[in-house]
Amino acid sequence: MKKRSSKQIFAETLLELSGHKSIDKITVQQIVEESGLSLQTFYNHFKDKADLILWIHKSKFDELLEKLGKDGYTYHDLTLENIEFYVKHKDFMWNALTHTHGQDAYWRTSAENAYRVLHAYILKRHGLSQLPEDIDFYLKIYSFSSPYIYAEWAFHMPDTPPEVFASYVEGAMPEPLKKYLIE
Repeated sequence: MKKRSSKQIFAETLLELSGHKSIDKITVQQIVEESGLSLQTFYNHFKDKADLILWIHKSKFDELLEKLGKDGYTYHDLTLENIEFYVKHKDFMWNALTHTHGQDAYWRTSAENAYRVLHAYILKRHGLSQLPEDIDFYLKIYSFSSPYIYAEWAFHMPDTPPEVFASYVEGAMPEPLKKYLIE
């Protein structure tokens, strides 16, 4: 069995706490106490709770993106796995989306990360030094709407199967962006 890192332990602790307590009411001290690790260890890895919240989703999204284009792994596969993550952690996701605000708002940091990672992926995949202005604009719109759309599905569309929702997500992608991400 693979040993869990301190970061993973903190993430698992926050995921568990957020299942029964609002994220804005959870303190770093509580995360540390529940994890059994030290405050210094927490701050060795994260600057604050918002940083940990982002790390949870960023590490999963980065893992999925790493697979993209390898061994037949498609954007559709990435979408489905991302949906699975939202379903598995829907209390945390909704909690993070609705109880983080301002500069530390989860939707904002998650969207910025999605944009940054997908932007880099497109540049590399297509051998570009920069994106055309319109494609960059479409990518921002798509990236910044995604966190809420996934949460909306997880909480308000329970009868819509993941495969159908994935087709909605891909169908909502601006047509000019599809040739850079999907085709």
